[in-house]
Amino acid sequence: MSLTVGVVGCGNISNFHFPGLEQAGANIKWVCDLSEDAARPWAIRHDATYTDDFHDVIADPEIDVLDVTAISSTHKQICLEAIAKGKAVICEKTLAENADDSLAIVSAAKSAGTVFYTSYMKRFIPAVQKAKDLMPGIGRIISTHIRAYQPWGDLWNENPPSGFLHTPSEGKSVVRKNYGGGILVCGGSHILDLIGFFLGRPGWVCSDMYTPEDRDYDLQASALLHTENGAVHLDALAHPLKKIGFLDDGWDEKIEIIGTEGKLDVLSAKWDQPDFKASKCVHYDNKTGARREYLFEPVSPFVRAIEFYLRNIAKGQQGEQPITTGYDVDELISSIEKSSHENSIITVNFRI
Repeated sequence: MSLTVGVVGCGNISNFHFPGLEQAGANIKWVCDLSEDAARPWAIRHDATYTDDFHDVIADPEIDVLDVTAISSTHKQICLEAIAKGKAVICEKTLAENADDSLAIVSAAKSAGTVFYTSYMKRFIPAVQKAKDLMPGIGRIISTHIRAYQPWGDLWNENPPSGFLHTPSEGKSVVRKNYGGGILVCGGSHILDLIGFFLGRPGWVCSDMYTPEDRDYDLQASALLHTENGAVHLDALAHPLKKIGFLDDGWDEKIEIIGTEGKLDVLSAKWDQPDFKASKCVHYDNKTGARREYLFEPVSPFVRAIEFYLRNIAKGQQGEQPITTGYDVDELISSIEKSSHENSIITVNFRI
C-alpha cells in the first residue's frame, strides 16, 4: 500500500524526513511552508503541490499521513486539526511547548483511534537497538548514566550578540521562541525518550538546571530519575569544547547501563551527520569476561524511523512505539524544570 503524504514544514529538519518518505515509497502530494523558497525544491522533486497554508493539506481527502516538521510552537494546532480529519500523524519532537498541550494532542489521537508518532528517531540508531536486544543478558539493572554533551560554542561567558542563541533585552531568543527552551529541550528530550525506551517511565525526579541571568534558555540540566529498573543519572550540557566524544568532534553522547551480569555502553554520532558517522555499542558479559564492540555502518536513524512509522500506518496499527512517546518526554521536561525551580523531588504525574 502506497501512502499519500503531506509535509508541513520545509526547514532544516525536513531534509532528514524527505529521504525516509522517499525510501518508504510514499506519494508526497503536498509540501507546505511559509517560505516558498524552502518548499519549492521539494515540490518540484516530487511533482507535489506547494502551499503556505497547512489547512490546504489537511483538507485534501487523499492525504493519509501528515508529516509535521514545522517548529514546536505550531504543533498543537496542526496536529489537532489533522487528527480531527482522520489523518495519521508523524510529528517532529518536541511534541508541544508544554505538557498540557502534548496531553491534549495525544488524548485526541487516542480517542480518535489515530496512529500517531512523535519522531524521536534516536530509538532507531543501530547501536541503540542492539543495546536494547542485549539488555536481557546483563541481568538486573542497577545503575544507568546517560548524557548529551553538545558543542554549542562559548555561551558560558557572554550572551551572543546575535543569532539563534542571542537573548534580546526585550523579547525571546529564537531557540526559546521556536523550541521552548535550551539544552534540556533540544538535546535532553532525546535522552529522556531513551530512558523510557530502555527502562520505562520514571516515577520521580530531582534536578538542577543552569540558566545564565542574561539568557532565557538553559545551558545545563542534571537530574536523578527513579525507574522500576533502577536509578538514572542524566546530564544535558551545552559546552564550548571542540574535541571530546568518541569521534573527537565535540559531540559526546553516551548511554551506560550497568546490570548484575554485565554492562552496555552506547555511543552515538552527531544527530545531523548520520550518513557518514557511525554509532557503537559495547557489551561486557560478566559470566565470560568477554567484551565485544559493535561498530555500525553510518545509517540515518531518520530514514529508519520514517520507514517504521509508515509500515505501521499502512497496517493501521501503532506498533511498538507508544502513542504517548512525545507526551511522556514533555511531562518529564516539565517535572525536571519544576524540580529545579522548587529545589525539591517531584513525583512525575503521567496523566495518560
